[in-house]
Amino acid sequence: MATTLRIATRRSRLAMWQANQVKNLIQTATNGDVTCELRPMTTSGDRLQDKALHSQGGKGLFLKELETALLNNEADFAVHSMKDVPIEVGEQFKVHSVGERGQVNDVFLGRESLLSLPVDAKIGTSSLRRRALLSHVYRKKQVVEIRGNVETRLRKLDDGIVDGLVLAAAGLNRLGLEERITDTLPVNEFVPAVGQGVLAVEYLEVNEEVSSVLVNLIQDAVENAVAAERQVAARLGADCASAFGSYCEFEKGNYCLRSVISDLAGNQVYRVQIESPEADAAATKVAELLLAQDATQLLHES
Repeated sequence: MATTLRIATRRSRLAMWQANQVKNLIQTATNGDVTCELRPMTTSGDRLQDKALHSQGGKGLFLKELETALLNNEADFAVHSMKDVPIEVGEQFKVHSVGERGQVNDVFLGRESLLSLPVDAKIGTSSLRRRALLSHVYRKKQVVEIRGNVETRLRKLDDGIVDGLVLAAAGLNRLGLEERITDTLPVNEFVPAVGQGVLAVEYLEVNEEVSSVLVNLIQDAVENAVAAERQVAARLGADCASAFGSYCEFEKGNYCLRSVISDLAGNQVYRVQIESPEADAAATKVAELLLAQDATQLLHES
């Protein structure tokens, strides 16, 4: 008799795609011995669309109701975008990456290229990291707060409320909207958010049944890379209220870890890049270098 696992997920089209992707991975890996059913939910982060996320409690607002479902035994695990998972989660929860990492780049969407837009063009984003790097790298100063799901943001672009958007490539690819991309922003200049492009699963640590199923879906290189990114953020005290990015990739036997810290205006920027055969060693070195430069002062200014 097949086991059925209940998956807590947000209701947005992208969140549902992600939950279905994990569902399919599980059912394929177990040859149908484990089936999954989705439990869509509306989170506090979905409801609070009129104010900046970092001023309302941060990324945890996208997890609150899903975690409550886990604690109340209304779901067996939850699926998130890893970049939406706070660096610190409750000690009763476990968080892991699942499957391959999607495209990590941020991308620009507009009627013309980012470089050709005037300095005062309105570019929409909800990310302080993107705001700072748009100002620092591309000298764009008119960055406006924009919230909502991908479709809502695209409507604001199409209606002329903003002249451009900066979004994660992975989300657009998963929704089949890659044709809307105007420019792909290079990771060496526009360092992605921690965990960008990665699917995350969260479950109660005591739930051994879920752990035994999910362990087969973890890819070591992805898991190690994301752990390194999150380790740097934890050491520095960076969160969604910080202009901070970190991206680690495994290539030719080495982990290459890039991290960036900026003030919100994009005037002061600290960048570090380290390669190491061990992801945690790269994370330790990157954090030490940024701490030695007193770069964390910019996190507090943010």
